[in-house]
Amino acid sequence: MKDYLLKASNALTQLNNTVSINARSMADVVLKIYTEFEEYRYIAETIPDFIIRPDNTKSNLKASGEIRVAQLLTSILCDRITELSLKLCESLEFREEEVDVKLEIREIKDQVFRLGEVIHVQQKLADGAPVSTEAIQDLSKRYEARIIQLEQELLKKEGRALTITALDAVKKPKIFGKEKFKSSLGDLILSFGKNLRASSGGYISLANLYTALKEQVPDINFSTKDLEEVCKILAKQDLISGLTKRSGVKIVEFIPVNLGEDAKKIFSLASKKGFVTYEEVILGTKWDQPRVDRVLESLVNQKIARKVSSLDSGDQYFFPGLYGEDNW
Repeated sequence: MKDYLLKASNALTQLNNTVSINARSMADVVLKIYTEFEEYRYIAETIPDFIIRPDNTKSNLKASGEIRVAQLLTSILCDRITELSLKLCESLEFREEEVDVKLEIREIKDQVFRLGEVIHVQQKLADGAPVSTEAIQDLSKRYEARIIQLEQELLKKEGRALTITALDAVKKPKIFGKEKFKSSLGDLILSFGKNLRASSGGYISLANLYTALKEQVPDINFSTKDLEEVCKILAKQDLISGLTKRSGVKIVEFIPVNLGEDAKKIFSLASKKGFVTYEEVILGTKWDQPRVDRVLESLVNQKIARKVSSLDSGDQYFFPGLYGEDNW
């Protein structure tokens, strides 16, 4: 965002110099616009990346849905200010008579005013103050395609995956916009699911999916019920394999999990706590050791289970889709 602000500042500086030579009657107006822009620029560049909430939790403002959209809008408005300023500079230098200088400067002034609104929203959100985002919702709708493009570019640089970007997706709509919200949440689920094959064989418990997505997009308001509803829709559309229930645990399967009856039995034993010991499998199934070894090896090979051995606990088989990557 700082790069966009700097480009706009340089463009306004150039415009200020050009107007003072070629359109002196507008020099004071342009100087005032430049001064206001620099004030907004200072505010934007002093907003911290992290803040401490009243409950002493640390919040990453870059991951905040509302602030992130406001930052993207700031970049878009700076782009527009840069474009308009440089275009007017060129017109004045080549003395194009058909150009309405007052009209062009008024448009730049309007863009700077909107920028000020957006930056003040960011500042209030960073301060934890209550704020209405209505002032920038119209802008977010107007520039929605550009916001999505910028979001994808920024997230690619950050090595993250996120598809919900619009302000109206931060808070779940009560009536209008529900379908769009579900679609955006579905995109987020599918994006997350792409990486699951290598880590858990392509499945995850609904509870763990909810926790993982909440960590990724903390300011987007959705519940496990919303998640379950969207997963069922994705299953009907054949975008995921399905939503099943094993030993009372709801499982989201992104790709078909190849579980025979023997593997399903061990999976069910592990569903209660996310892992199972070798001895628990023997006692729970009443199978002989060769059969237990064969089935457990198959689960490990499919990356559905991970074997961890220790002198104290013996062999334990963790199921990351049930237990969570960070819990073992």
